[in-house]
Amino acid sequence: MLEATAATLRTQRPVVKVVAALKAPVSGSLDLPGDLQALIESPIFARADGYLVKRNVDIGDRVKNGQVMAEIETPELDQQLAQARATLSNSQSALAELQADLTLAEANLKLAEKTYQRWLNLEKKGVVSHQDADERSANLDVQKAQVEAARAKIVSAHDLVSANEAGLHRLEQMKVLSKVTAPFDGLITARNVDVGTLINYGNGGSKQEMFRVADIATMRVFVNVPQAYAGSVEVGQKAELRVKELPGQVFSTVVKRFTHEVDAASRSMLAILLVPNPRDALLPGMYAQVRFAEARTTPALLIPSDSLILSSQGTRVAMVDAAGKVHFRDILVGYDSGSQVEVLSGLSAGDLIILNATDAIRDGVAVEVQR
Repeated sequence: MLEATAATLRTQRPVVKVVAALKAPVSGSLDLPGDLQALIESPIFARADGYLVKRNVDIGDRVKNGQVMAEIETPELDQQLAQARATLSNSQSALAELQADLTLAEANLKLAEKTYQRWLNLEKKGVVSHQDADERSANLDVQKAQVEAARAKIVSAHDLVSANEAGLHRLEQMKVLSKVTAPFDGLITARNVDVGTLINYGNGGSKQEMFRVADIATMRVFVNVPQAYAGSVEVGQKAELRVKELPGQVFSTVVKRFTHEVDAASRSMLAILLVPNPRDALLPGMYAQVRFAEARTTPALLIPSDSLILSSQGTRVAMVDAAGKVHFRDILVGYDSGSQVEVLSGLSAGDLIILNATDAIRDGVAVEVQR
């Protein structure tokens, strides 16, 4: 009895449900998921050390370019500014003294030149000795050297004043930066500090993000376009954007740029679209559907998602030939709509594909087809 049952099971063909691979429409629309991001989103950091004494904005507030968002009290910077101003004043006073010394040295030089000329004439007439004339000549050389030394000191003093002015200007700019301003018109999406917070910009302190500002007047949409459609994407191409949470609203968008490269892992190409957002209905981080109006000259095949077999060998399907035997085929998958997937290669239209293949389905096994 048991032997008869086993023999029956061995000869009985497994019953499988199959579906035929169908051609996708030659023309139509292509719906792809997209991620919405702000056109610009920047973290705002302090550029001065101190304590936050005033905060003018909070999460959700709108800001204009240059608007003061917060003010930092900078006692150490104020002391450095006072010291820098005093140092600059001292160097300017020293420069003025050196300029006075140069004026005196130039006057002494003129007097020495005239005196030498007089003694030189007296020497020619034999009134004075050569020794006296040589002494006046030596005194003239000394006065010339003193003038050159005074001029060199003035050049050095000018350089010191310029360096002190630059140092003071740097500190004054840092003082200006104690008022944290918005870099562009936008929306405050994050606020990580409050009044009394110690702000560490330099001296090894951790740079803490104070605010985050996003420009959402125009949004960027990141879409991964499957390889089969990558060639049909071009800059300026129009599309429609829809968000499930915004029923009835359709946003016009356009392709701004794309990578010109298909990612080897996902077999898709990243495209970036821009969509105007005048009413702020679209928010960063939203999930959207982007619809392209497209036309394919070589339509792909469509098969149910339930027919896919995912293994270490790749993506495969089990098909049944005319003799009723099973054969496994490696396929290249394109766009996945959820219930159906596109097959770019590995199958032909009309091939019978097994749905929900079990472990009993092996290559070469004869099966009974059920449609």
